[in-house]
Amino acid sequence: MSSSQSVQNNGGSGFNLCYEPWIPVLDVSGQTQEVSLKQLFDESNLIRKIHSGDATTDVAILGVAVVIFFRAVLENTGEFGELNREPKKWIQNISSGGSERLYFVQDYLKKYQDRFNLFDAEHPFMQVADLHTSKGEIKPVSRLVLDSESEYFSMRAEKTLTSLSYAEAARYLVTVQAYDYSGIKSGAVGDPRVKGGRGYPIGVGWYGATGKIIVHGENLIETLLYCIDYEQLLNVEKVRGKNHRLALNDKPVWEREDPDAAAPRAYTGGDPDKYKDEPTPATGMCEILTWQSRRVRLFPENGRVTGVLVSNGDKWLDRNTYTDPLTAYRFSKNQSTQTHYVWMPQTHSAERTLWRGADALLTRLSSSQEKQNKPSTIIRQISSGKYFSPDTKTKIQLIGMVYGTQSSIVEETIDESMTLELSILTEQGAEISTMVRDNIQLTMDAAIALGQYVGNLLRAAGKEYEFRPTVTESILHRMEDEFRSWLADLSVSDDVSMQAAAWQSKVRRILEDEADQLAVSAGPKAAIGTIYDEQFYNTAKARRQLSGRLYKLLPHAYSSIITSAQEENHA
Repeated sequence: MSSSQSVQNNGGSGFNLCYEPWIPVLDVSGQTQEVSLKQLFDESNLIRKIHSGDATTDVAILGVAVVIFFRAVLENTGEFGELNREPKKWIQNISSGGSERLYFVQDYLKKYQDRFNLFDAEHPFMQVADLHTSKGEIKPVSRLVLDSESEYFSMRAEKTLTSLSYAEAARYLVTVQAYDYSGIKSGAVGDPRVKGGRGYPIGVGWYGATGKIIVHGENLIETLLYCIDYEQLLNVEKVRGKNHRLALNDKPVWEREDPDAAAPRAYTGGDPDKYKDEPTPATGMCEILTWQSRRVRLFPENGRVTGVLVSNGDKWLDRNTYTDPLTAYRFSKNQSTQTHYVWMPQTHSAERTLWRGADALLTRLSSSQEKQNKPSTIIRQISSGKYFSPDTKTKIQLIGMVYGTQSSIVEETIDESMTLELSILTEQGAEISTMVRDNIQLTMDAAIALGQYVGNLLRAAGKEYEFRPTVTESILHRMEDEFRSWLADLSVSDDVSMQAAAWQSKVRRILEDEADQLAVSAGPKAAIGTIYDEQFYNTAKARRQLSGRLYKLLPHAYSSIITSAQEENHA
């Protein structure tokens, strides 16, 4: 069915995301297709994952699906009761059941179907129906492409992108609300913050301020089950002798009775010059995962979106709010005082993402330490053993956005993943997870030693010593696949010392092989050597220094715990 036919069949009122295909997915057989929201849940046990080709778009759409699932459970008293009584059993039943088991999600979508219309006259999905500027400006659709203002997005590409299909526009819309860059926006009429026709920076979209952590199951329904914050969902309080579900107050954008206007929700009227734009805390995971950081309006023409308007939306609060279960939270020394501690969302490091990300995943809360980073809710839920079977291996994905120039452009997308046995995250896996974290640090230190070794080779060749960080980062990158394989094979039943020895032996072998190649590249002058500051330097001395450093860093690689034959078995 073509886009034009679809709109016509919807009574000419628009493009309904519940029934029109717009979400790219990869099914369990390896085939790709586009599905509607209804199909996404109907076939959730046959869909491997959302698969648009862009990790930020995937996680933005997943966020919408997670919220739909959360609200559907919450509104169905029968399902809510079963989950509350026996959470692990309910999760297993949902995971192993067919599409008919998700009847309550279809009921929810049917109830709110009018709110998922992309071009509804009053409640267009994630938009403001009458958004406009004083000059009536309309931007090209390339404004929806987040990297369109980066140096990698060519002028030719921008000129050729004159329109988008409704499905494409829906995907970009959800992504913009999640990850839009900061900077000056179009000044919408009715927004009290606008000065001189401009909307001044309020920060990036909420997702862009976080480091998303997604635990993937064998199929989409398992992934959705991992992404729910069950403490939020099941939180109740007694009101006149009856349990009141507190999460009912945590409404996503499409459930709100009053549609968004150009002004921020915090603005209640009055003199716009006296309005102070303060960040607003989210009620819970449903509100924050559908947070409207921007006011957007799509302009359709002849079955395509040909223009867009993007203005400032609601400012989010990022201090001491733990509503988003898909991000960890870091202790902020700079924002904290002696009497008031502050935690903020923890973003992923653009450098050494795998190594630092794995370390953060395996970090455990210490009861004796207050000023510490907090793992994400979904990781803590797994650690508790209350909801999921620990003997399952899952893929854990780390997704983030790196911005530049005061967060006004997108520089790169972070997309890293690793496979892990969930039991390693539980108390049972405390010893082996500590071993992994220790060896991550030792590996990075050993890579630094290799960068120092190259500096010593330069000195041996008669040049100035210069630490070479590119060598360090290059060898860490080369070891990533080896690390992933080792991590994926780990189990809580493993001998910790043996696994440490297996990994350190791999690191030693890789670094020594690289050191050999670097020595050859240093040339005969370095091999012969030179005198610097009354000391003799040559390749052999540099190599002895490296070997001594590796011996201290990787003691298990030099011990008798593991033989070369055993190392082959662990390879």
